[in-house]
Amino acid sequence: MTDIQPKPYLIDSVIGNGRILACLTSTGELVRAFWPTIDYAQHINKTQAVLRLNGASDLHTLNGDSFQHEQRYVQDTNVVETTYNSAPLPLGVVSYDFVATDLDVIVRQYLVTNNGSDALEVDLVYITDFHMEESPIYQSVLYDNQTHAIGHYRRKYWALIGGADRPFGFQVGNVAHNLQTRRLNGYGGASTALGSDGAQVFTATVQPGETVEFPIFIAFGHNRDEASAALTSAREIGANALRQQSEQAAQDFLARGRQISTGIEGVDLMYRRSLLVFSLMADSVYGGLIAAPEFDPFYTRCGGYGYCWGRDAGYITTAIDMAGYHDIGRKFYEWAMKAQDPDGSWDHRHYMNGDLAPAWGYQADEPASILWGMWQHFLITGDEEFLRICYHSMERGADHLLSTLADNGMPKPSMDLWEERFAQHTYSSAAVSASLFAVSEAAKHLGHEEKAAQYATAAESIRGEVEKLFNEDKQSWYRGINLFVQPQVYNERKEAGDGVHIVQDEHGYDRFVADYDTIVDASLLGMSYPFALFDAEHPSVTATAQAVRELCTQKGVGGIRRYEDDHYAGGNPWVLCSLWLALDANRRNDAATVTEVLEWVLDNQTTTGLLPEQVDKNHGGPGWVVPLTWSHAMYVLTVLEHFGK
Repeated sequence: MTDIQPKPYLIDSVIGNGRILACLTSTGELVRAFWPTIDYAQHINKTQAVLRLNGASDLHTLNGDSFQHEQRYVQDTNVVETTYNSAPLPLGVVSYDFVATDLDVIVRQYLVTNNGSDALEVDLVYITDFHMEESPIYQSVLYDNQTHAIGHYRRKYWALIGGADRPFGFQVGNVAHNLQTRRLNGYGGASTALGSDGAQVFTATVQPGETVEFPIFIAFGHNRDEASAALTSAREIGANALRQQSEQAAQDFLARGRQISTGIEGVDLMYRRSLLVFSLMADSVYGGLIAAPEFDPFYTRCGGYGYCWGRDAGYITTAIDMAGYHDIGRKFYEWAMKAQDPDGSWDHRHYMNGDLAPAWGYQADEPASILWGMWQHFLITGDEEFLRICYHSMERGADHLLSTLADNGMPKPSMDLWEERFAQHTYSSAAVSASLFAVSEAAKHLGHEEKAAQYATAAESIRGEVEKLFNEDKQSWYRGINLFVQPQVYNERKEAGDGVHIVQDEHGYDRFVADYDTIVDASLLGMSYPFALFDAEHPSVTATAQAVRELCTQKGVGGIRRYEDDHYAGGNPWVLCSLWLALDANRRNDAATVTEVLEWVLDNQTTTGLLPEQVDKNHGGPGWVVPLTWSHAMYVLTVLEHFGK
C-alpha cells in the first residue's frame, strides 16, 4: 500500500459544484481536486483509503489489486458510486463521492458491510498527501485540535480533512513509517510538520449483517477559519443529507432544461448525462467553460486541456443554450467580454479568471467562434438586453477580424483549429465569414446599417474565396492554402512539381510555403454545420462529406478521425468528428447516418457514461481525454437537431 504510483493521466469520473472540480479513477481513488475555480489550483498529490480488520497488521487498500471495482454515476446525478469486492474478505464496501451543493466540501462516504458470521473491528485509515496550490514545495501539514482534522495549507489555500468526529488515531508527516501502528503516532511527533502527508484512523465494531458509515469530508477555505466553518457545517448536516442535497440539485438542474424523450433509452440517458457534464464544466465563479479537467500539467503527452477555448465554447454554449440553460450561456459571454483583448481579439485559450493561458499562437477561428456564438445566443434566447450589452464587444471583434484579412480576401495565416499547422485554413476562413455575417445581422438588428453592410460585404467576399477552394482530385475542399512547411517538405514538393513558394516574414526570415493543403479534414464539414455558408445540397458540401467518410473513417472500430493522416495520441477516431458527420448529414435528412453515429458513440462511452475525446483505434472504447466537453456538446446538438424539432 505504501507504493506510490504516478498520478494517472486519464480519469474515469468527475464530481463538482462549479467551484470544486474533482476527478476519480475507476478504482475509486481521488486523484485531482481543483478549487476555488474548476481549473486552478489542483491540490491533490495522493489520497488513499485503507482498511484494517480486527487490529491485524494486514492493510487492504481500497483502490488496490485485492479488490475488484465497479463504478457508475447514481442515475441522473453527479454522485459517483464505487463498489469494492474482495472474495477473501468477509465484508462489502461501497463508496459515494460527490461535492456538497452549497459548501466547498468534497464528501467521500464509505459504507462497510459485515458479510461474515462474526463481529468485525474495522479501521478505515485515510491518507492524504496534498500539494496545495499545485506546489510540491513550501507545504505544511498539521493536526487541528479545534476541528479534530488533518490540515494542509500553503499561503491562502487551506484544506481540512476530517471524519464525522475526532479520529481514533492520527499522524502528520512521515506517515508511511507508522502504518503498521494501529493508531499511528499521534503526538509522538509534532502536531505540525513541514511536509505534505497526513493520516487518520477511524474505527467501528461491525456486527454480522450490519453496515457502518465512514464519512470523509475534505473542506476548502482561504484560511483556517473558512475551512473549519465548511467542515463543521458538513459534519452538522451529515453525509447522507448532503448526498440527498446533491442528488436533488442534479434533478433540479435537469428539470429546468429542455426535455427530450426519443424512446431510445441509451440516447436519452446520454443526453441527460451530457447536460450534467455541462453543469460540472461551467465555472460558477467567473463563467468560463473548460475543455476537460486538466490531467497532464507537465505537458508530458499533450499541451493541456484544463482551459477555455473560444472555439470549443462556441459549440458548447450553443448546445447549452439550445438545451435551455440560457443563464450559463449568458454568463459565459459576459466572461468573454471581460477576457477580450484591447484590439478586439480573443487569444488561443484562457484560464477561468480570464488570463491568457499557455498557447501555440493566434487562431482566427477562436475570436470568430465567440462572435458567432454571441449571435446564436441571441437567436435562441431573444434576449434584447444581452445583444445591446455585448454589441460593442461584437463590433470590436468584427473590426479586429477585418484587420486580419489578407490581399486575397481571406484571413491571414494563423494556427488551425487542431493547433498543428500555420496557413490560411478553409475552416478558419469559414468561421470568420460566419462570424462577420452574424455581427452584420446584430448590427442591422440594432440599427447600425453602415457597419452591417461593411461586415456583410467582407463575409460574402470570404465565402466567395472559400467556394473556389474545391479540390477536384479529392472531391473535397482543400484544407487550406499557403501552408507553412519545413524546408525538407518544401524541397520534396518542389521536386514533385507541386506548387510552392518562399515568403519573407515581418522579421526578415524566409518561410517555406506550399500553395495548397490537400488533406481531407473533418473540420471541412463546418462549411455546412454549423456555419451554413453553403446549402446542405451544395455539390461541394455533399462531395466533401463523402470524402470525409471515405478517407477519415477508421477501419475496424469505425468512427471519424480528424483527418487522413492524423497521428495525435496514436491517430484515433474522435467522438466529436463522428458527430460532426452526423450533424452535417442531418441537414440533408440523412437519418441513417445520424443513427449509425449515435449508436457508435454510445458503444464507445465510458462505463460511467462519459464521452471521451477519442476512441481507441485498435480495441474501441475511450482512448484519450475524459470527459471532453466539446464531445458532449456535439452529442447534445445532434440529439436536439435530429429529435428536438
